[in-house]
Order: sequence, then C-alpha cells, then structure tokens
Amino acid sequence: MTAPVVPVAIACGGILIDSVVTACGRINENALGGNAVYAAAALRLWLGAGRVGIVGHIPANYPPHLLDRLRDAGLLTDGIHRSAVAVRGPEWFFYAQDGSRRDEVSSPDDGDADPDFPTFRRTHPIRPAAIPAPWRAAQGLHLAGNDPAATLDLAVAMRGAHVTLDPGARAGDLAACPDMARVLAAVTAVIPSLKELQVLAPGQDQGAALTALHRGGAPLALVKRGTTGVLLRMTDGTLTAIPAIPVVALDPTGAGDSFCGGFLAGLLLGRDPVVAACMGTVAASFAVESFGPDGLLTATPQQRDDRLSDLAARIGHLPSIPTISSVS
Repeated sequence: MTAPVVPVAIACGGILIDSVVTACGRINENALGGNAVYAAAALRLWLGAGRVGIVGHIPANYPPHLLDRLRDAGLLTDGIHRSAVAVRGPEWFFYAQDGSRRDEVSSPDDGDADPDFPTFRRTHPIRPAAIPAPWRAAQGLHLAGNDPAATLDLAVAMRGAHVTLDPGARAGDLAACPDMARVLAAVTAVIPSLKELQVLAPGQDQGAALTALHRGGAPLALVKRGTTGVLLRMTDGTLTAIPAIPVVALDPTGAGDSFCGGFLAGLLLGRDPVVAACMGTVAASFAVESFGPDGLLTATPQQRDDRLSDLAARIGHLPSIPTISSVS
C-alpha cells in the first residue's frame, strides 16, 4: 500500500468560482478562485509541487475541470470536500480605478433556493475533521476567513505547526468573539488588511493597532496595505515596511491571500519574518499580473528568486535565496 502524501503546508479557506471586472473593463468569468487557492498557489511557488494541500468545502455544482487544474499544478486536493448544496452562480468582484473593490457581490437571485457563495462559505465552516488525518503532520497551516471558534480548533489541532491567520470577511466575527485572545495566541502571525485591522483594533494608527494585536496574543502582526505594501511588527516591537513590487497589475484579486501563502512559506523555510514578508510580497506580485492564480503557477524559480533579491536589496535586507531542500 502506498503511503499517503503529507504536505509540508496546508491552506484552509474558500475555493470559489470567480468572475472579475477589472478597473479597465476587462472581464474574466467563471474562473478558479478563492483565498485557499491563492494561498496554496503562493505556497507552491516557494515550496514546490506536491508539497501543498488545500482544505475547504465546494458546492455540489463546482466544475470538475477547476479541480483538475489544481491537481495538474501539483496541489494536493484530498482535503477538498464536495457538499450536497449547490450555489446559484459565481462570486463577482468589481474593481474601481482607485483600487477599491465591491466585495462578495454574487449573482442575482433567480428565484431558486440555492445560496450565493458568501452564504455557502458561512454555512460551511472548516473544522479539524476536514483535514485528512495524515495531514496533521504538516509543518504549516494558513487559515483564511473562517468561523472564529473553528479557527481556534484548527490552530489547536495543528499545534506545533506554523499557523498564519487572515481574518478576511470574518474580521468582525473575530473582533466580537470572546475567545479572540485565545485565537491570536494560538497562531504564529495574524495578517489582516487595512480595513480588517480597523475592525480588530478600531481608532488606532497602524503601528498601534498591530501592537494591540500583539498584546492581545499574536506573536507576529502584519497589515496588508494594497499598493503601499505591508507593515510588519516584530515580536520586539520593531516596525518594518515592505514596499509592493511595481508590476503591471491586471487583476488584484487574491493578492493578499498570495502574500499570506508566501509569508508562511518563508517561515517554513527558516527565514526571518522580514524575508518571509518579502517572499509574500513576491508572491503577490505574480498573482496580480494575471487573472486567477495563473501567474503564481507559471512563474519560474529564477523569476521568483530575482524578484526576491531585488526587493530585499531595496530595503537593505539581503537574504540567501530560500531553497526547497531547506524544509523536509
């Protein structure tokens, strides 16, 4: 009997069908998307094929060819569970010229009883039982936009692994959760967007808000700031700004999720948090250059490493290039 493949890292979250309208009016319909997909693709960028698993729920009518694309890219899909519930259509994202996005815009209700994707995701939280038993030995876990209680259970179940948390659309639920401190203490790093940071630590500037998250239990706290880049708070209170990499951005969808995957990969490869944040920024730069995760899945190791070297030089933090052999 063949031993099951245990991934080095797992991405838990949404596995969607995306339809995107860019600020310049280009449209990409019924495409592979979701925060777990982008995070997994970014992990694969740094860790390699066959070393990253995805955990999440998909509706009954999720297209098989999209799952085939994940498998063809060398992502492990045993943690994807098909529900008996169908959804009524893709999730639409509309971008404005200023970079803002209308979030969680779904297909109009056509009179049937099927939920939209946001409703499906809320009614299908990811719990520890969704992780295949052999995968509990994974060294890294990324958690995106999940029920706070289930998030805590997942982090506890994977104790000993590096765990990153992107609160996503569930930031308000986390802020209202009486166990928020336990959730933050159970993860290695919490990585909200600017909007989510203000929900978690309202009325404070970015540095103070990240400090509040650290005092609330999170060892590392970062905030994703879109085209401005990322601000990282180290455990000793040091704040480091990582600028975004200037590229021609086609589709901003998934940039933040890709950053999270790249950052986790950096931690798993033994890099310090600043280099890990640079690796996340590199991943985000590939994500925005194409529709969907294609840019991440087709980038070459040389392109990846060149961008990391250039970015690290810009901030005066010169790392050795991480290698896949650095992690077992």
